[in-house]
Amino acid sequence: ELNVTFYPPLYLQRRMWVLENLRAEGVTKVLDVGCGEGQLLAVLCQPAPWLTPPPTDILCPLPSTLSSSTLTPPSPTYNDEIPNLHPTTLVGIDLSTSDLAFAVQGTTPPQSEVNLDEGSDEYRSRLTNVGLRWEKLSVKVWKGGLEVVNEEFVDMECIVCTEVIEHLSPNILPAFAPTLLGIYHPRLFLVTTPSYTFNARFISPGAPASVRRGFLDPTARTDRIFRHSDHKFEWTVDEFEVWCHETAEEWGYEVQVSSIGRALEIDEWGRDEELGGATSVAIFRRRDKSDREKRGRDVLKALALESEAHELLAEHTHVPHPSAQKPKTLEEIGEGIRATMEGFREAHMRVEELWFERDIAILCGGWIELLVRAVEESEALLLKRDGDEGKTRQDRGTWVVELVGGVTSPKDLWLSEGDKSIDYIPVDWIPGEGEKESSEDEWGGSTDMEGDISWNGSDDEDDIARPESAAGWP
Repeated sequence: ELNVTFYPPLYLQRRMWVLENLRAEGVTKVLDVGCGEGQLLAVLCQPAPWLTPPPTDILCPLPSTLSSSTLTPPSPTYNDEIPNLHPTTLVGIDLSTSDLAFAVQGTTPPQSEVNLDEGSDEYRSRLTNVGLRWEKLSVKVWKGGLEVVNEEFVDMECIVCTEVIEHLSPNILPAFAPTLLGIYHPRLFLVTTPSYTFNARFISPGAPASVRRGFLDPTARTDRIFRHSDHKFEWTVDEFEVWCHETAEEWGYEVQVSSIGRALEIDEWGRDEELGGATSVAIFRRRDKSDREKRGRDVLKALALESEAHELLAEHTHVPHPSAQKPKTLEEIGEGIRATMEGFREAHMRVEELWFERDIAILCGGWIELLVRAVEESEALLLKRDGDEGKTRQDRGTWVVELVGGVTSPKDLWLSEGDKSIDYIPVDWIPGEGEKESSEDEWGGSTDMEGDISWNGSDDEDDIARPESAAGWP
């Protein structure tokens, strides 16, 4: 067998692909089918650092006074080149009670923001707004199978299904598309599955079957060796494309098919382009077709599958900060910025440095555009948009606020007489704690078990093939 590793790990590449598409599509409502331990849901529960741009009744756009050659638009838009996610509804469903316990825990709202000055474990400094939420978020975690219709899922904006379809038994698989794309008919459907074509990358051409480490097709329909003991099938690239295009045509969707997860090592037989990525992915976008829900229900009824109704395990509400969308005046915000910079004895601070000062974010009510406008209108402050050579002024991450007439105090890097080095140790430092160096095995071989859910009773995913028994397999 050949050594095949991935960086980032394959499970993270799948998650990054999902998040990238959610951002690109501006999705706010997500159903994660086969959510497992809820890793994706937990990520989506993290609040955006600021709100979407304010309405014109809060902040009117300024007429552009810049030359036609500049690429900087007038405020209020900020950082729109990297849009944040602003989910309002998250839903997860799986079959495994043990996995769902982690999903419930991972989506639970954080401890209430209390005793900030005393330094709680959740919020060690009142000067940071990390964890501040500006928008309400509703989360539900369900237990049950996809062959049962949950009316709450109908017309969900986006359904995500990562590393699930290959686990479905032959009697459940026919319900997959009719239920998800027919009855629920989301605007967007994201699906991933292992690529059987890529499996050839783990051995040299012409190697005997005996060198393959994995799991024989449990259905005995093929002589293929799979990556996981619970996989009922693994599709080649061509098989996945055929299924995607036929399914899209049947249920009124457009589809884009590709792959992710290229090996770090260059294949000495030059097969990298031919074999593609380790994970096949597809994006389905809904077209207008009014009868899909009725047809989906008819198909599911004809299948006559027996199963129990879904059980709601948890329902969470993440509440926004009381100041959300309730900003102070621009004059008050500007004064707060000036006072903060004077307190730090800093003549220059980046816009985002100022934003992550808790009191300033609260003054702005969650709108970073108000911080920018307050600086623009303050006589004591100056907004410097000049970027480095080769960069445009639209790169807002480099914008700097200058305190007019301010002088940065030099920092004394030498201990004065009587000072002790212990005075410079952070209060929350623990001896022996620190960032550990990651080993090659830790970062390379393991593809984790994110998305490998337990539909149809497979609770234990620990038999995923690893470097000792199929290096780098998800």
